[in-house]
Amino acid sequence: MKLSTKGDYATRALLELSLLEGPRALSVHELSERTRISPKYLEQIMRRLRTANIVRSHRGINGGYELARPSRDITVGEVVRLMDGPLAPSACASESAHVPCPAYRCPTEAGCVLRGLWANVREAIADVLDRTTFGQLAEKQRDARHVEAYAI
Repeated sequence: MKLSTKGDYATRALLELSLLEGPRALSVHELSERTRISPKYLEQIMRRLRTANIVRSHRGINGGYELARPSRDITVGEVVRLMDGPLAPSACASESAHVPCPAYRCPTEAGCVLRGLWANVREAIADVLDRTTFGQLAEKQRDARHVEAYAI
């Protein structure tokens, strides 16, 4: 698994939205300033997240983007899969996009030790990403900022 720029930026944008207190939307411009992601690229990412019902948008003077459901209900795994596809480091170990590996001419995939290795890697990555919510990340970020403020 390699996290793409889209996957990285989507997680950054969602963390920012998760840090908001109360019902509040951020405009693309505000979100761009907070994340240092270009507004044009950010708009593409937010459109995709909106289509997947992870965020919702509002028009008007107080418009912008907000989470479509509580941050504790949105996992990092869900977002990474949406933006980057399967988590498996090799197509032969993918659950959702399985492709047999012709490069090694595996006589039987069931006995292929490399496929087993890549499946274990996929499971470890999925376990971490699917257990981590944006609510948890926001709490950790708040704690880190609180510690940082007292260290100065």
